[in-house]
Amino acid sequence: MPVENNPSSRSFLFQAFGLFLLAFLFFGWDVGNTSLWDIDEPTYAQSLKEMMAHHNLIVPTFNGELLPDKPILNYWLMWTGVKLLGMNSWGLRIGSAAVGALLILSLVLALRRLYGDSSALIAGFCTATALHSTVIFRGATPDPLLILTVTIALLAYLRGYLLPEERTRDLLITYAAMALATLDKGPIGFLLPGLIIILFLLARRDLPFLWREGRLAIGLPVFFLIMLPWYVAVGVETHWVWDRVFFIQQNIGRFDKSMQGHRGPWFYYLISVFAGMLPWSVFLPQTLIALWARRRRLSIERPADMFMLIWAITWVAFFSLSATKLPSYVWEAYPPLFILLAAYFQKVVSARSIPSRRGAMISLGILFLLGLALTIVGGWIVPRLEPHLPSMAVVGLPFMLAAVIAMAFAWRERWTGALITLGAGAVFLTGLLVMVITPMINTVKPSQRMGQRIAVMQGNQPYKLASWQWFQPNFLFYAGRGAMPIHHLQYLAELPQILRKETVYLVCPATSVSRLSKKIPASYRLQTVMVRYEIYNHEEIALLRITPNPPLTQVILGGLW
Repeated sequence: MPVENNPSSRSFLFQAFGLFLLAFLFFGWDVGNTSLWDIDEPTYAQSLKEMMAHHNLIVPTFNGELLPDKPILNYWLMWTGVKLLGMNSWGLRIGSAAVGALLILSLVLALRRLYGDSSALIAGFCTATALHSTVIFRGATPDPLLILTVTIALLAYLRGYLLPEERTRDLLITYAAMALATLDKGPIGFLLPGLIIILFLLARRDLPFLWREGRLAIGLPVFFLIMLPWYVAVGVETHWVWDRVFFIQQNIGRFDKSMQGHRGPWFYYLISVFAGMLPWSVFLPQTLIALWARRRRLSIERPADMFMLIWAITWVAFFSLSATKLPSYVWEAYPPLFILLAAYFQKVVSARSIPSRRGAMISLGILFLLGLALTIVGGWIVPRLEPHLPSMAVVGLPFMLAAVIAMAFAWRERWTGALITLGAGAVFLTGLLVMVITPMINTVKPSQRMGQRIAVMQGNQPYKLASWQWFQPNFLFYAGRGAMPIHHLQYLAELPQILRKETVYLVCPATSVSRLSKKIPASYRLQTVMVRYEIYNHEEIALLRITPNPPLTQVILGGLW
């Protein structure tokens, strides 16, 4: 097992924490520059807002009803950010940026004795600059926490297995991390890491290690002590309704059948993993081919490499069998693949392995073509499909430039320069996405502007919210106060039932305004506050204000005065 001691320990720690700080700045840079992205971000944000309004950080609700989608840990993370920066995009997302930076730091520190200083730092650098990292660690969702806790759990178990002098500490870290993962996303937080560990031990023909040296006697109590109290608390407060719906519907149900239209073919994740790991994934073929050549010796000579392969394959295979598919479901397979890539890159940079110049050119050529494809999609296809968006042709430029410059370095076998160029291209792409692309898209998300208009018009006066034939969680988050609910009208005949003394703000497709206006009683006045195009439903959405007409005597006296 290679362990490099250059640079010195102090220098390595300085570099590791420097990478952590840079990663936090990278993920947190202008993280609040857009409104929340439907549907997940505002759903969790609104749920937190309701929990805070009820002074109850135990039971998640949405629009006044139980929200059994995810457990509590991410809500507590968002609550911390909100307390620091306010109930806005900054406060809700900053925790994910911090978690992303902690992932980079934990990777680097855990890998030092497993793979060496250089490989550890390269793995952290590649993980931070991957395309999907820009997305996942800038969103107010539970995924960053699951990625962090699962990665810590599995790397700690591997270290405990391979390094007996640190076994007790690392295995206890594993149990604690799996407990936190279970508090973040449920049973997947311990079932899938546990399966990966068992498959690894079986491959090593060392399954008895699990109960002989696995510290189960102290590890399981630690796991339950961290995980169980909240599940019991939410069960008691909801008469076990939350727990029952969460385990049956949100876990078994999501695996058994597609939910919310998130489906895909069996090879869905092969494509999504390759795309999410860009620009580094173009070198996965060389990395995997090199491992395949040593496949008969991996179990004995390179157990860490075998563990990474089992980790990545098991995670991707498991979710490939699931009916519900989303790219974020397999992000936990990225760290082991980045680790294998980093080990390959380190051998190339240190001249311990001479890569095929032709293979490198093919990989970089693929990256160039992908950049060209992004340019065509962003500059030609997107404006045709969505005329309200300007051209985004610039989005493919970073990969194209990085590929060309890296080719020049690779041709001269200056591999360090090639890797730095690819990383710079990834940072450049993130800058474009953050500063140019997402603000463009934000202009066709009207919920935040609608909420701001309502706040100006109403001040401190009470009001109600309603929707007809259109709704996005973003609207409730930005337009509502605290735990304020929104009334979803199923039939227009229900409208008079919600009209009282308070002003009602109602959202609906602009094409439905004339039909709706006919159902407004004569004693009420209808005002169109705003009409904006909305990108999710690809139609104009109208914000209407319905207010009771003042009594006739009040009108007369007002005129006389």
